[in-house]
Amino acid sequence: MFNKVIYIVKTDLHYYPPCMMQIRYLKKCGVRVEVWFASSNESALTILDKEQIPYVCLGESPRVNSLIGKLKNWMEFRRNVNRQLNNISQSERENTLLWVGTAESAIPLYGVLQHYHYNLTMLELLDGDKNKFKRTTFGKLAKKAEAIVACEVTRAYIMKYWFGLKKLPYVMPNKPYELGTTKNAEPSCDKTKQAIDVIRGKKFIIFQGIFQKDYMKALATALSQMDSDYYIVLMGFDLYKTNAYEKLKKIYERVIELSSLPAPLHLEVTSHAQIGLVFYDDFSLNQAFCAPNKIYEYSGFGIPMIANKIPGLENTVGKFNAGKCVEFESKQLMKAIKEIDDNYEQYSANSLSLYNAVDNESTINDIIRDIKIEKE
Repeated sequence: MFNKVIYIVKTDLHYYPPCMMQIRYLKKCGVRVEVWFASSNESALTILDKEQIPYVCLGESPRVNSLIGKLKNWMEFRRNVNRQLNNISQSERENTLLWVGTAESAIPLYGVLQHYHYNLTMLELLDGDKNKFKRTTFGKLAKKAEAIVACEVTRAYIMKYWFGLKKLPYVMPNKPYELGTTKNAEPSCDKTKQAIDVIRGKKFIIFQGIFQKDYMKALATALSQMDSDYYIVLMGFDLYKTNAYEKLKKIYERVIELSSLPAPLHLEVTSHAQIGLVFYDDFSLNQAFCAPNKIYEYSGFGIPMIANKIPGLENTVGKFNAGKCVEFESKQLMKAIKEIDDNYEQYSANSLSLYNAVDNESTINDIIRDIKIEKE
């Protein structure tokens, strides 16, 4: 019987809504939970403070984007976790469950975790040759974990096969713990007010996340050919220097770029959208069986989606008819936009059904029961 859970995330706790979701459900379900992390911004800490969830900031040195820099960062994290674990008495260790929220957090702790009881959450599949070391290391840890959590059902079966697991991992889709705001939300701070003032009253298709490649050109072309009154709103990071905004503006005039907002504040802007855009390449298993939290951020507001045709999206957006899964070329996109516009109320209701179909609290309670975590 475990009477305490220590939830561990290596860096940027705020960047992982699925981890925050698991932490908050543990607390809601009556588990004594404490959070350890190397870094986080105030948005996540404000939530932990409000819900009276204790936490320890392990701290980390400035990150250096090189192999040596990453190895130093891993070793520093490992030392800091070890130092904190040494404060736990031997008798407490038997009753404490470590829950590691990402594979990137678990791998540096290889050789440490094996001395404790632990759960693992795997948010990315880590397939492909470049991830072979990480995948192999995580697999060794997975064999001895009390429970493993995947965020998509096909990923769970792949993990079971890869790692030789006796039991299928629990599946917890990346649905936020709560949206924390309402449809067409009023801004709660200056940052969101500035963004909402730009888009207020406009009919728009939103893309939120990291801009990749040029797939949105087809959308701009489709809207241009339709002589549409829709705007395209980009909210996120141009991490790969795609110059998406400039390229789209040359094709279609009604394009707006907004600065990225920290979660969950970005949802105040999302709540005003008419359609959500979701696109993932299929160049890896991780992408093909994607598990984006944005489909639940859209569907929580009843926003229909236009998604590309890959299994991870056809099994969610497509299965619930919460939008249209199409090839990203202008004619199919034109048809999808018209179909959603002409039947908006039905697609909106279907989108909300997708959101309501996921019950992660029930899965947390299954884990609590199955591995015997004590409730306060």
